[in-house]
Amino acid sequence: MRNRLSWGWAFLFVAFLLAGCGSTPTTQFYKLSSLPSGQQENSAALLGMDIAIGVGPVELPAYLDRPQIVTRKSQNQLEISEFHRWAASLPGDFSRVLAKNISALLPTDRVAVYPWGDTFSPTYQVKVNVEQFDGQVGKQVFLRVIWSLVGQQEAKELVVRKTLIEEPVPTNDYEGLVAAQSNALTTLSRIIVEEIRKLGPP
Repeated sequence: MRNRLSWGWAFLFVAFLLAGCGSTPTTQFYKLSSLPSGQQENSAALLGMDIAIGVGPVELPAYLDRPQIVTRKSQNQLEISEFHRWAASLPGDFSRVLAKNISALLPTDRVAVYPWGDTFSPTYQVKVNVEQFDGQVGKQVFLRVIWSLVGQQEAKELVVRKTLIEEPVPTNDYEGLVAAQSNALTTLSRIIVEEIRKLGPP
């Protein structure tokens, strides 16, 4: 009888260990990061103009507009991670960080994300069409966009650019991947702000 009880407990113990080994991994959530707030003081003195910027709409391809983080296994093969996800919608996070970066790089708090209300009238509107925003863990990420600056007085596109940004991934994990994507978005923000500086006040 004791042998049967011992074997029974041993079986339950082994089953418990196997169940622990086969448990589902914990889902990790990520978001893009913007420039630190101190950047605003350093760049504010460089421009010397007060303008309003409208950011958006920002359009992403359907394969990126999902909760899961998408990486690229090869040129023609993508991988969708079930356990590494965006904390919010990627289009919304992209727009939010782009707006915060532009606000930090220009001496103006008048930056709004599309759609804005009737009370906000932007001097320039930034439209972004994202063609690629992915990469490989431990290698590099790519941000490929077509963007434009629309002058609200002229109601036409004043600047149209196609930009490709490559950013190395500093660590061999998803946190490093998202950090590299944030850096790529920072680079895009600087490029856009430089064009706004060239245009100057209307």
